[in-house]
Amino acid sequence: MLEGAFASAFIRADKENQAGAEEHVPAIKVFEGPLCCNTGVCGPDPAQALVDFTADARWVADQGVPVARANLAQDPAAFAADGLAVAFLKTAGAEGLPLVTVDGVTVLAGRYPTRAELARYAGLSTADASTQEACCGGAAAEADCCTPAVQTVQVASPSGGCCGGDR
Repeated sequence: MLEGAFASAFIRADKENQAGAEEHVPAIKVFEGPLCCNTGVCGPDPAQALVDFTADARWVADQGVPVARANLAQDPAAFAADGLAVAFLKTAGAEGLPLVTVDGVTVLAGRYPTRAELARYAGLSTADASTQEACCGGAAAEADCCTPAVQTVQVASPSGGCCGGDR
């Protein structure tokens, strides 16, 4: 147990270290199964889960917390460089993907996280994650506030490649 002047100096130094420390930004990584492009949001009919996750990951990044994505077909080196991803693939196989880690800890596997889950992993307020809660509640809600935002997604040309057309 710390006593006297030594204890006071220790507590004061600890508070100064905490005050001067930079805020920790979580390292969120998503290891995805083989996709035809880096996000899987391409071709004439992309999976809705990929469209939603891509928008949610972009939202988290816009809040200041980047989400690193590694696609088994496009970036196998990212899997090989991460011991947790290697162990996961050996145990669950590519069928078990996606694998989501935060600061080297597995937080989700087998499906993409929701926006609220990503917000929680990023240390953001989950209230910020819902546009419905953020703009539609209370007397301050504006007209057309709850109209879903339109997101432009670049679609690969159907003339070639794995996302449509001739291979």
